Amino acid sequence: MRKKIFIVTNNKLVLMEYPALEITGDLDSVFLKVRDLVHEGYVILTHPLSGSVKPHETEFKSIVLGEGEGEMDYASLQLIENAIITSAKFRRPNRDYGKDNERIKNDFMTIDFSLLKTGVEGLGSTLYKLVKVDI
Repeated sequence: MRKKIFIVTNNKLVLMEYPALEITGDLDSVFLKVRDLVHEGYVILTHPLSGSVKPHETEFKSIVLGEGEGEMDYASLQLIENAIITSAKFRRPNRDYGKDNERIKNDFMTIDFSLLKTGVEGLGSTLYKLVKVDI
């Protein structure tokens, strides 16, 4: 039986392609929701700090979670707590890239989408089933 997995994201490109739990807000909003879900027993399957883009260089993030074994997964908790701490180190006021602002935001959404797609494909459809959740 395949385990159910789901995506938590604030990236509209991801939402157009995959069933996902939409988060309104920035990178920190995604991290905090993921932390709450880990406390509820879900397990992180893709690294919250994947890619070479520093936290707060981009505000877009997508993370895959899966069903846990009923108890809180302490490795997932440590992973997301460390991501929150790292994110705080790089926090900046909202960036404005001037006339290129929308193009640059789109580039960051594309990077996040690409990283997510690679992660989902790497998990394999024989072991996991991507589902839409409303939590």
